Amino acid sequence: MNEYQRPEWLSRYQDFKSLCSDVSGEYIRFYLTTGCEQISYTHSQNTEGLPNYSCRLTAEDGRVLLLPLEDWRHRMEEVPGLVRIWLREHTDLKGCKPSKSHYQGDRYWFEQWQLANPW
Repeated sequence: MNEYQRPEWLSRYQDFKSLCSDVSGEYIRFYLTTGCEQISYTHSQNTEGLPNYSCRLTAEDGRVLLLPLEDWRHRMEEVPGLVRIWLREHTDLKGCKPSKSHYQGDRYWFEQWQLANPW
């Protein structure tokens, strides 16, 4: 009996989906908790001009964090921390107002928001 070997293209695509999940997940937790609109997120499947299988965060000042899959594929565990640090370094949470929702918020981002907006 032949043992199934997943094709490389499928592995690569699944890794890309994991990369998107990590980047967009941190971005969404950041946005929903802080209400900060200074960052935008996109990926190569819906934005022309990006390298294949890549994600991008862009700050209002034009600074960019581009994450091509080939650079991160074998160290995906580093992506969420990198995104969190980049978001923190490229935003000013002072004056940001989270919208009312049932989402309780991410503890880390809530604390960062509180530090920037003391009572």
